[in-house]
Amino acid sequence: MIAISQKRFDALAGYTRLPAIVLIIQEAGWFATDDERLLGLVTWDRFDRDYGWIVLGRDGRGRFRAIDQNVSFPSFDDAKARLGAALEKHAALPDEAFHQGDEQGALVDFFTPIVPENRINSTFKTLIGEERFSPARELIGAMMPFFEDVDGNFIEQFQTTGFDPRLWELYLFAAFTELGYAHEEGVVVPDLLLSSPAGRLAIEATTVNPPQVGAVPDPQTDAEIRAYLENYVQIKLARSLTRKLYHKQRYWDAAGIDGAPFVIALQDFHAPAAMTRIVPLATEYVFGVRHSIVDGARKIERIVEHVYGEARVASNFFGLPEAENVSAVLLNPQGTITKFNRLGYIAGFGNRDVRMVRSGIARGELNHGDPRPTEFRHDVRDPNYSESWIEGAVVLHNPNARIPLDPDLIPGAAHEFLQPDGSIMSLLPEFQPYMSRTSITFGIQTKDFDDVSSDS
Repeated sequence: MIAISQKRFDALAGYTRLPAIVLIIQEAGWFATDDERLLGLVTWDRFDRDYGWIVLGRDGRGRFRAIDQNVSFPSFDDAKARLGAALEKHAALPDEAFHQGDEQGALVDFFTPIVPENRINSTFKTLIGEERFSPARELIGAMMPFFEDVDGNFIEQFQTTGFDPRLWELYLFAAFTELGYAHEEGVVVPDLLLSSPAGRLAIEATTVNPPQVGAVPDPQTDAEIRAYLENYVQIKLARSLTRKLYHKQRYWDAAGIDGAPFVIALQDFHAPAAMTRIVPLATEYVFGVRHSIVDGARKIERIVEHVYGEARVASNFFGLPEAENVSAVLLNPQGTITKFNRLGYIAGFGNRDVRMVRSGIARGELNHGDPRPTEFRHDVRDPNYSESWIEGAVVLHNPNARIPLDPDLIPGAAHEFLQPDGSIMSLLPEFQPYMSRTSITFGIQTKDFDDVSSDS
């Protein structure tokens, strides 16, 4: 029996979470057999204040599930010793002994190409073919058995034109299970129906994608750049959000929602590096306000509409009819393949010769001595480096929400609240990056990747 980190345990176990009564109490509580064929953990019952253990083995679809447990031990060491004996006993059994009889479908395989070579997405090729992205590849591989392909086309899209939107769904899956949410099974709409001791949450994912006809504008002059950033992008964001708002099946009325806050999770892939600008531009659109500095003073402007060529949409998404049913819009410009690579590495996946250095700019408001944005530089191989899935997320709260979202339901994110005068109040975590870039070195080659995609 070997001790493993919580992040590695979580990834191998598909970010499975146990009932609220069971809590891991220390780093040494996560274990595995040498071949990681079995997982084990020591638990603490916060009501009875005693210890227990659980053994997990792979079912017929390759998912780790509980196969043995015991409770009511007086000390951590006693529970750990009993866990070791249980792991040794089960390790002598064949794999079939861990199958549970209720598995349906075959093991999900994202990586084996099922489409012709000329259709394969370039970033997907990088993910499966380059050793420098082996941490992301192995991490996603560990997640695969737990992912349900409800629509039946996830793999085909993941390998072709839908790579980025599908990766955004995997990101949300990982982020909210790491926050302690259980994924309610059998749910078709919305994408995620989640529950935890803190409450329930319904999430629908959407993305802004490249235009199907024509090309993305290539602004050159100051006026063209301003029109692109203040109107073209917001129109693209508006179309993605309103498509979900006015979906034929109103998500907030779907079976099982039962009054849970409804959140739209938005990411922008309409052009390379588009997501690096999504936070300020989406904030302007959903709140219908624009902040600027004029003659050294802050100016707040109420936005009525966005116009670009013949396209015209109303601003202030949260003011649209029926938008009161949307509790918030969630963004994370860093919910991309480079985050998977960093999180995979610190969970122990991938080639250990891969080196990553992350640098960028973080918000500084919590530093009362100097609240300006601050630069940071972190070595991902440093044993003290830490990063969560939710890090970098921004939640824009609907001031008109029928069911307001409690910020405590999404801890670790930045939360933004529109005030009556048009100003915005922020609730910030200790570290909130604006943007980051990861320098990845393998062998003699080094390449920098923004938090966008591997080939941008």
